[in-house]
Amino acid sequence: MANNILSQEEVDALMGAVERGELIQQDEDSASSELESQVLEYNFRRPNLITKDELRMLNTLHENFTRELQSSLSLLMRANCDIKLVSTDQHQYHEFIISLSDVTHVVLLSLKPLPGLVVMEVNLSLIFGIVDLLLGGQGDIETEARKLSEVEVAIVEPFLGQLMTQLEGSWKNITPVKVGLERVESNPEYIQAAPSDAPMIVLTFDVKIGLANGIINLCYPMPMVQGILDKMNGRSMQVDTYYGDIDTSGAAISLEKTVKDIPLEFTVELGQARITGRDLLHLGVGDVIVMDQKVSDPLVSCIEQIPMYYAKPGKRNDKYAMKISKEIIYPHRSIFNEELIDRSMDIAIEQIEEDQNE
Repeated sequence: MANNILSQEEVDALMGAVERGELIQQDEDSASSELESQVLEYNFRRPNLITKDELRMLNTLHENFTRELQSSLSLLMRANCDIKLVSTDQHQYHEFIISLSDVTHVVLLSLKPLPGLVVMEVNLSLIFGIVDLLLGGQGDIETEARKLSEVEVAIVEPFLGQLMTQLEGSWKNITPVKVGLERVESNPEYIQAAPSDAPMIVLTFDVKIGLANGIINLCYPMPMVQGILDKMNGRSMQVDTYYGDIDTSGAAISLEKTVKDIPLEFTVELGQARITGRDLLHLGVGDVIVMDQKVSDPLVSCIEQIPMYYAKPGKRNDKYAMKISKEIIYPHRSIFNEELIDRSMDIAIEQIEEDQNE
């Protein structure tokens, strides 16, 4: 047995250290170091909404999906098929969208009755390889990035059908869902599946079929993932109203009515022209300025200074009138809609403040 009894010299040394405060300082340093080690960084803008254990549960579920899909595609393509889940990450929706190519093959899926929509992206190198395989080739075709033709879209339908079937089958042990194809796009920016800052779970799969290879991305909205995890953990499913479920509360109905009754300014731009400073100094009554707009061209109509429609001028009941001929389409139309909603809400707030002051 070790001798744990201190000698007189060791006792004197300890007493001296206590009197000088050396032991107290060491204890304080140790406590401070321990406290610092317990402090963790937390990003409030990008919170981790699911735990590592829940991520592992999702990975396990999708690994089963890859095995079943691998078998079914091998039979469909009559070629060796290797599919691996390579990553599971949490991103904001806009981060996922900008990570995709400008031209790709994006399929928007619903998983009823779960809230929200799933964005499934199959990159073009894999899609064109699938087309080549289904037409009897080896899948090693090289094609420039372009939108699929209608014939090519029809050719890859069996491939996409297998993806949907196996995805639906992978969920049936947790909760029965019906996978539905909502629409197909070649430009991911045209798909507004969620708000730009909405948290999403993105799973990336590496796919090799014959000589064709590429990536498949599955992007789940967080409310859908949370609903699935609630089922897996035996909890009642909580639903986010943004993703399709109707909020029938009186407050929501009242707010909707208020927004609908807000007056918005509708203006029409007759045309534009550029003049020099010299011309401006010499402008006078009777001068004629030629607009860029042709007489036959439709006029741009704005709502709250936001260009929204093309229109043709006319007259009704001794007043000028405009006939809407076409909607102005923007690649980022949702941005304009959000801006219009923001302006509408500002007008509503101003009206409420005026009523209160009166």
